[in-house]
Amino acid sequence: MNSNSRSSTSIELAKSASATSKQVAPTQVEGVSRNFFLLTLQQIVLRCGWIFKTESIIIPAVLDLIAGSGWVRGFLPILGRIGQSCPPLLYADRLRHLPLKKWSLVGTSLGMAAAFGSLAAMFIPGVDTAIGKTAMVVGFLWFYFLFFCATGLNQLGFGTAQGKLIPPPLRGRLMLASNVVGAVIATSLAAWLLPKWLYGNTIEVHWIFGFAAFAFMGSALSVVGLHENRDSSQASAFSPKRLIWQSYRVLQDDHRFRLVCIIAAAFGFSLMLFPHYQALARDRLDVDLSRMIFWVIVQNAGTAIFSLLGGPLADWKGNRLVLRMMLFGVMILPLGSIFLVHSGEFGIRVFDWLFLFVGITPITFRAFTNYTLELVPAELHPRYLATQSLCIALPMVLSPLIGLLIDLTSFEAVFMGVTVILFGGWVMTYYLVEPRHEPGHHIAYGEMDVDPDDEV
Repeated sequence: MNSNSRSSTSIELAKSASATSKQVAPTQVEGVSRNFFLLTLQQIVLRCGWIFKTESIIIPAVLDLIAGSGWVRGFLPILGRIGQSCPPLLYADRLRHLPLKKWSLVGTSLGMAAAFGSLAAMFIPGVDTAIGKTAMVVGFLWFYFLFFCATGLNQLGFGTAQGKLIPPPLRGRLMLASNVVGAVIATSLAAWLLPKWLYGNTIEVHWIFGFAAFAFMGSALSVVGLHENRDSSQASAFSPKRLIWQSYRVLQDDHRFRLVCIIAAAFGFSLMLFPHYQALARDRLDVDLSRMIFWVIVQNAGTAIFSLLGGPLADWKGNRLVLRMMLFGVMILPLGSIFLVHSGEFGIRVFDWLFLFVGITPITFRAFTNYTLELVPAELHPRYLATQSLCIALPMVLSPLIGLLIDLTSFEAVFMGVTVILFGGWVMTYYLVEPRHEPGHHIAYGEMDVDPDDEV
């Protein structure tokens, strides 16, 4: 099939999906304010749990306590991204035909709570010694993987529910409200509770992970009341081979989305470094575990600060500009960390604030999601979002190798290599289209006309 015929196939598919969306759009207008509030609440409560399991700080530090090797730490990114990418790819078609998308959010949030509750139980005093070191490491990685399987399905469900229930002019505002309010509340909880459970080089993991599980359960309950009309469509027979082939065809046929996915893959390389920032600081700056409390607070403050910039900018100028700016911030992380550990007293004083830029990561994920939601009609959202998530995950197969390379060479060599890849991805954002500048970009909502200045 030549490129012209592939393009026409994509256009016809998009037109067909848009026509379907036009038919159901009037029923989706109702309850926008209520849904905006509940989806924002779900993200706020979720963030309150997330801050107690920060995978760039707390999770790798706990794994270091029971394992202590860079190559073991290197499994965290690959398990996390495979969990967030492969299950959504297989589930996307089912979710597309699920009559009420909110039940997917409820179920997957409960799955996140169950996984972290199991992790917390492993660290109850007496249980950890009875299990033994090897079983602790294997169990830790297993429940961590299950948690991110549930997280990937949850993120797909949230993106799909948002695409169905929240109009494009309000999605940036939802990102702003959930991240800023969520960061303030989560940071306050961390400042209050973490010093009780993390002091000196002592960490009471069962309390920290147990609180995270409790918050994830709360996020599940918060979306039960979503106002959502039932979708009526029949799912086809489940076939992993067909689903993978469909994702390949999406990349093959849609050149605009293919460029997004290449940039997403470059962003994926940065995620492999997250477990190693805290190891770099503890190794080169000789800080104890209690310093992580401040890092967690700074990271979540960064999410709030960059949401204040990214949310309104996304509604005003579009997600392409937000994506470009956030990727530039992500690129600062590995470069800045190496510079600071070689800057003497200045580096010791300033390194803590580098975690502000770790807070950009959730905004970058949301920018990728919101960009894709505007790029294609609503009928195609689950498939495109799942494919994009898989592309972010692809570099993660190298994650254990990254940890081994740090052990064999140095933090500097690996971090600089990833910086070069991130720079290439950032440059490619200048070749992205802005969906809002294309005719019919609101077509996924039919005749729905929403003023971004309306009160929600």
